[in-house]
Amino acid sequence: MKKFIILALFSCMTLATRSNPLPVVDLSSINGTLVLCVLTSDPWAGVEYGSLLGDRLYDVLENYVVNTAFGGAASYNYARQIFDERFVVSEYYTEFAMHIIEGMGYSGFPVYSPTLGRDFTYQDILLANAIPDMTAFGLTQTTGPGCSDLMSWGEATANDPQLNGGMVICRNLDWDDDPLLIENALITVWFSDDFNGRIVTFGFVGMIGALSGMNDDGIATFQNMGNYNSTPVGTGFYPVNLAQRDGLEHADYNGDGIRSPRDVTDAVRSHPMAATFIINTIGPANLEFPAEILEIHNSFGDTLRTDVHNPEFFGDNLASTNHFRLLKNPSYCARYNRISDSIQTSTDFTIARNWRVSQTAGVSSNLQTIQFIPATKLLRFSMARPGTPAYQIEPTEVFMDGLPVSILEHPAKQQALFTVAPNPCRSHTKLTIAAATGDRITIEISDANGNSIYSHHDVAKADGDYNVSWKTDDHPTGVYLSKVVVANNKTRKYVTDVQKILVLK
Repeated sequence: MKKFIILALFSCMTLATRSNPLPVVDLSSINGTLVLCVLTSDPWAGVEYGSLLGDRLYDVLENYVVNTAFGGAASYNYARQIFDERFVVSEYYTEFAMHIIEGMGYSGFPVYSPTLGRDFTYQDILLANAIPDMTAFGLTQTTGPGCSDLMSWGEATANDPQLNGGMVICRNLDWDDDPLLIENALITVWFSDDFNGRIVTFGFVGMIGALSGMNDDGIATFQNMGNYNSTPVGTGFYPVNLAQRDGLEHADYNGDGIRSPRDVTDAVRSHPMAATFIINTIGPANLEFPAEILEIHNSFGDTLRTDVHNPEFFGDNLASTNHFRLLKNPSYCARYNRISDSIQTSTDFTIARNWRVSQTAGVSSNLQTIQFIPATKLLRFSMARPGTPAYQIEPTEVFMDGLPVSILEHPAKQQALFTVAPNPCRSHTKLTIAAATGDRITIEISDANGNSIYSHHDVAKADGDYNVSWKTDDHPTGVYLSKVVVANNKTRKYVTDVQKILVLK
């Protein structure tokens, strides 16, 4: 009978693990650019986000967000007051940001801001994600992302054997050419239970929205700042990059039965916006409207611009910079004119020409240039280096399916990271972990329902075995999951392992 009980407990544990997956986050890099993989939509993944990126995030918050973007404590504190009183953020992003702060603390990273005279909180992370929205209040030292985008499809790409009429978009992200932003460029791969797939976002450490992003259905969205700013009136504002991610990540956001650019557009339009934006969104070329540009203003509404509003010579191409062209009469823009002149020379585009023409709109503060082909999910991107804008750098090519290597294939997972003995146990057991001096060690033990019942955080003081005892006196017979994460502070790499512990009373 006891054997049957034990087998049943292990069977239940397997099912519970599948329905309540432990958050898993991995950090790697491609050609020097950080790539973060978040393998679950559970906001608890924020703990590992903070554990892996806490030192970089602290640097970005303290030295860029507070002191550069907002220019110091006085302006920042006023911005925080406005954000707390007039913005709303969904429960998921709020919880994720809370757990990021927890992860920073668990791993020993600083959270105290000398400039502000207090600890950073989750609201500071959310405010950092709303910098484009806060530009409308006149408190930031930056006007937010500049940016230019060029979309080509249909007849415009029919003569390219690689595209064969398919969609291609190239995007220049222009912002402050601050060394902190350049050093902390981040590609994040988010796996969503709701979408049953992944989205990829390009941004910086601490950003959890979709300033630039694409999903497995070939939908991509990119945010530009607009012109004609007005002081925001009212409350209930929602950060625009979070709205864009909502549209990418939720299956059929607007419920029309089609995965299309309109899902992102409607996600943005479903919330009051504090500032003025130009949202470029594309999808596969076979859609009725495979590309559209949302021009949205905080006081006089919004409109959609598609190829039907193009000059006749544009053909199947759309372009945008930072100026309304439909909601208000167009303003002069040298970057837009350079793209327009190239299209007038020829409406035919290859992948290479789409990139080259986008380069004509490049500026010195160009931090990221990103190209996406939905049909093959090919990504080509360049990241700025100190003194060299992104558009002048040869792009890296990678397919979404290969971005990044699965954690399950991580070479460090070939052998057990720790041992548990005795196991089964009655009153106590010991976890023995292989560690090196300075490694950050995190232990989390959960019950069969996925509830955390024990946690431990420390830094290894010497090479060799690191031992932790777990007393089980207060825990009933059952199977428990023990998860251990060992992070190396110098290499920014970490390994993780999960093992079962059987408690018998």
